[in-house]
Amino acid sequence: MLSRHLSQIESFHHAEQQGDSLPSSNRLLNYINECALVINQSGIILNFNRQSNGHLNPRTGTSLFTYLKSEDIEWLEACLKGEIVPQKMIRYFGGNKTIEGIGECISVEGEEYLFILKDLNHPPESLIYENIFNKAIHGLIVINEEGTIVRSNLFADELLKIKFEEVINLYDLLDQYPDESGVPGFTQPLAPHEKENMLSRVVRVQSRSYEFTKVDRIAGDYDLVVIRDISEEVNFIRKANEHDTLKVVGQLAAGIAHEIRNPMTSLKGFIQLLEPNLREHQKMYFEVINSELKRVETIMTEFLMLAKPKKSVFSKINLKYVIQETIEIMKPQATLHDLEIMYETLDGECHVFGDANRLKQVFINLIKNAIEATPAKGNIQVGMSRKASGIMVSVSDSGCGIPKGKLEKLKEPFFTTKENGTGLGLPVSLNIIAEHHGTVDVKSELNKGTIFDICLPALQ
Repeated sequence: MLSRHLSQIESFHHAEQQGDSLPSSNRLLNYINECALVINQSGIILNFNRQSNGHLNPRTGTSLFTYLKSEDIEWLEACLKGEIVPQKMIRYFGGNKTIEGIGECISVEGEEYLFILKDLNHPPESLIYENIFNKAIHGLIVINEEGTIVRSNLFADELLKIKFEEVINLYDLLDQYPDESGVPGFTQPLAPHEKENMLSRVVRVQSRSYEFTKVDRIAGDYDLVVIRDISEEVNFIRKANEHDTLKVVGQLAAGIAHEIRNPMTSLKGFIQLLEPNLREHQKMYFEVINSELKRVETIMTEFLMLAKPKKSVFSKINLKYVIQETIEIMKPQATLHDLEIMYETLDGECHVFGDANRLKQVFINLIKNAIEATPAKGNIQVGMSRKASGIMVSVSDSGCGIPKGKLEKLKEPFFTTKENGTGLGLPVSLNIIAEHHGTVDVKSELNKGTIFDICLPALQ
């Protein structure tokens, strides 16, 4: 065993002589499949490889002596003094039990030493299983009863953006907001497995969707979690559901719009005939009736947009002029709410291929929402910037914000955070942006505000 590791180091020295850089002791850890730690002359642990987690469960900054039995401490002290000592059968503390293994200590560079430990409890084929674990095409994580990650393969580290030397609780990685199941970060379980000790759920980690399949008691008190990134599948299903919902809403709107508009026209006509004959104290009732009729008319207009959206007429347009015209339209409404619209434009032309009227409808809706969400004396920020993917228009406010758990529902028809909202304006706007091959990104923080970033492909 010792000769094998020494030959590895000699090959690294040979690489250095050939002009290649010599790996540091920390990088050398990656080439060793047994439990390996880098320590200094005092026995303080400086670093360790992932295999160590399944044996010693070490912590950097602690002394290796604390893991050894008293009869083996003298052997390690001799190694650290530079004495030539053979490998030794030692007993060490692994978790809550004592384990036997073969230990050796190699001077690597400067005052650093490489301590290697082969666990005799592992069968010879353990290296094969180790490679299977590390090179599996799905993320694999072993956790203890508290959820602390004990082992993880490279794929899991990459998916969840974690480092094996960090002490991390798997449940702390989940997006912390309650959803339909009432469990933070979890959605409803997938199709149940036949085995009682196995459960699959879709979870959210760093705003991406993963399938977590947890196998209880895979070994002793440890559980195995298999991770699969299903963000693309979830997004596809969500878009399909949104499309189906909009289709149903459109059919509903087409069916009732005509029936409602006819009596609405009669009501408005008779009310206008009654207005000149109203007494002073009755005018207030007229204003309320007239206002509510306008609101019903607005709702029906939005319904009809879903049922029979206008056919866009695409042409080369200057997006800068579209934004400027939109702001001029919305300035009076902002003034009524004691707000100011701050506009930051771009130099030069900002051409896109699209329908100016349809895009104007989108930005009117976003600014209107921002006005309704922002308290008096506040500001609405509208800015333009150039990105590699096109031209970005940002509409931000300093209003109440949107709870994190509700951001994903903004695209759903009838979902609204406003007391008197219909929940139809934003889905219509998002459809228009999608029709223009653009993207929408929403960022929001409670009591701090919301930012809508609309990116449209620039016309080359």
